[in-house]
Amino acid sequence: MSWPWLQAIGDPGLSAGWSLDEWQEATRQLRRLRLLARLAEALAAAQRLSAVPEPVVRLLLAERQNSRYRQRVVAFAATRIARTLQGLGGPLVLLKGSAYLAERLPIAAGRLPSDLDILVPEAALAQALRLLLAEGWQEPELDAHDRRYYHEWSHEVPPMRHPMHPVELDLHHNILPPLGPVAIDMAPLLNDCRPCGWPGWSVLAPVDQVLHSAAHLFHDSEPLERMRDLVDLDGLLRHHAGRDSGFWTALQQRAAALGLEEPLLLAGHFCRAWLGTPIDATLEERMQRAGPRQRLLRTLFGAVLAPAPLDRPRPRAQRLGAVALLWRYHLRRLPPRLLVPHLWHKLHRRGADPTPR
Repeated sequence: MSWPWLQAIGDPGLSAGWSLDEWQEATRQLRRLRLLARLAEALAAAQRLSAVPEPVVRLLLAERQNSRYRQRVVAFAATRIARTLQGLGGPLVLLKGSAYLAERLPIAAGRLPSDLDILVPEAALAQALRLLLAEGWQEPELDAHDRRYYHEWSHEVPPMRHPMHPVELDLHHNILPPLGPVAIDMAPLLNDCRPCGWPGWSVLAPVDQVLHSAAHLFHDSEPLERMRDLVDLDGLLRHHAGRDSGFWTALQQRAAALGLEEPLLLAGHFCRAWLGTPIDATLEERMQRAGPRQRLLRTLFGAVLAPAPLDRPRPRAQRLGAVALLWRYHLRRLPPRLLVPHLWHKLHRRGADPTPR
């Protein structure tokens, strides 16, 4: 598939000669997918903003300014949290977009962060939570069932807010739900963490960043409007593979050790097919030998991840695929014996909506 407005993020020259109608489609689609500031940063870096129609330039610059403000907000919150949690024991780890910002990776340019994802060792989780609560971070009001869900069945505590920080804090102890079919042993990931540009913080090793991003997209997120995650994967693969000749071998070995080969194969397939990401020959060969399960997942994710048309209802295939993948998402978080009462609780509280959320 080809979406020029998406590929222009990696190759800003593709925008040369766009009509106002083409710019309108590009800005509307990219804003919906939270990628518009990325295009703005790419055009600015390539010194192509002067060739963009004036009304579009104003929109791009405003989005870029919003991105840079939100990044400063996240960085300030991370600085305060590092002071709160210093001496906790074990590494303090930034996850996903926060890590990319701290490392100043190319894919950090133009991000629109609304939350700060961090991880501490499970043994230190209770103490970390106490310290954050004492510092003014607040958990949402939850009933007994939801509190049990977060504190016994999930890989993170409830999202937290602070009256001084306009950002949500997501405190993790694992990268995937511990009761799902893939249980991640965090010890090797924590052992391989490395320092970054923000004092007091560490980030996952490059291979673990890629696998976490792939697992989050293809195992642990609701699937609609997730093109931004695929763009992240493309950027991570290009950046890390270009700096380490052994990256691809290490990536596939780590995926096998963690049980994350399925999301890696899906990530490789869609990055190569949709974004032209260079893929290692060994991984490419494995992608070509995909079995029935992998082919089915490619069909479902291909329908759901594709950008929906503007001003028209979503295609039927996308809606049906989204429902199927949403059920898969829930089944990968809880076993059926816990999932059924969990969904019943949600439905009872929210009314007769048959689709789990």
